[in-house]
Amino acid sequence: MSPALTEAPTAARLRLVVTRLVKVMRRDADAGLSPSLLSALATLEDHGALRISALAAAESVDPSVATRLVAALEERRFVERRDDPDDRRACVVALTGKGRKTLERLWVERAATLATRLERLDPRDVRAIEAALPALERLLDA
Repeated sequence: MSPALTEAPTAARLRLVVTRLVKVMRRDADAGLSPSLLSALATLEDHGALRISALAAAESVDPSVATRLVAALEERRFVERRDDPDDRRACVVALTGKGRKTLERLWVERAATLATRLERLDPRDVRAIEAALPALERLLDA
């Protein structure tokens, strides 16, 4: 059997678990943001101020979609447009204090949700999850 066929069940199980965990966290820590808006905020948190074209590329969306996302985030005062320090004709989008605080609150609430679930597990299961974390982190970069 080829490696791809033997790894397919693992990939399917991982996808299902990750998807369901995200849903649980989203349900327990909701800021009234769609997954797309939250993803754009998180990208700005990770990368700092970006041009809309760079945000679109990072989010794998059309620039017109990124423009609508930014407009919705601006309306909530989570982001602001600033002059691009490298090109005064352009602008960058940056998190505001309110946007940063909202993300911090969401991350704390989502971590608390997971912590509560981890507390319910057998300590051996928690150790197994801890042991798997480095491999899961490498999976993100693969």
